[in-house]
Amino acid sequence: MAKSFSSLNYEGVFVHTDSTNMNSMRIRHGLLQDNVYESLEDLDGDKLEVIRINDTMVCVYSDATTANHTTPLNRPFQRFENVDSQRLLKGYQITLEPKLDRIAGRSVQIVKLTPKDAYRFGHEFWLDQENHFLLKHDLIKPSGQLLERTQFASVNFLPDLKIEDFTPKEGTYTKPIMETDRKYTKNVWHFDWLPEGFQLVWPEARVLNHSTSMLLLSDGITNVSVFVEPSMTSKNMSVFRTGATYAGETSFKVKDQRYLLTVVGEVPRITIEKLMTAFMPRH
Repeated sequence: MAKSFSSLNYEGVFVHTDSTNMNSMRIRHGLLQDNVYESLEDLDGDKLEVIRINDTMVCVYSDATTANHTTPLNRPFQRFENVDSQRLLKGYQITLEPKLDRIAGRSVQIVKLTPKDAYRFGHEFWLDQENHFLLKHDLIKPSGQLLERTQFASVNFLPDLKIEDFTPKEGTYTKPIMETDRKYTKNVWHFDWLPEGFQLVWPEARVLNHSTSMLLLSDGITNVSVFVEPSMTSKNMSVFRTGATYAGETSFKVKDQRYLLTVVGEVPRITIEKLMTAFMPRH
């Protein structure tokens, strides 16, 4: 499944839904003249598109006004391109359904990841029987209820793609997405508790600006981002949710210095709360 995203040529329309929103998008992906081309186009609301050629990305808007009030599109499937299958076994029970199903007119196998604890959501994957491409993904609450769904309505694995398909239309407004050089520093923080299977992705902390450090946790499929920065004000613990993402904030003191801690991820609320209480400086 992870390899199919980058190795196949494809064109299709998928729908992403959560408890409050539904959005349809068109995706194109192809290897043309030894270069990787990809585009993601929003089919609802403001006309938005992201075009990627190898590592270069450009946002395309209908006009400059739209660009000023709209955030770039995120690819819902992108997080599954680097799945750590061995580490998944620590946090999930993995089962393959014996019966085939159909999505977008194609035969699929269903793979279920059932959490072994209450600190992560469940996953259900509908994989194309022929090429293992992910045609449908469900994120499942601990209660068994659907939290979020991404599903292809149509897909073509023999598309007639041309370089012109990845060229912004005349009259549109484009804005390059610049990937800044990543800088790292010694990690002076640690957790005295982590859910089974979760561990730091980077041994060092990533520097976002002159004062904010970022750590990244993963259980092999789900990431949790951790941000810490000096703060002048005290803040009680608070947790809020947007779609399937929970985010928590709290402040704490180390000697005479106060810090603001922010933890964000597609995990249950209890996980965010426990991670914030388990975060502390290395001795």
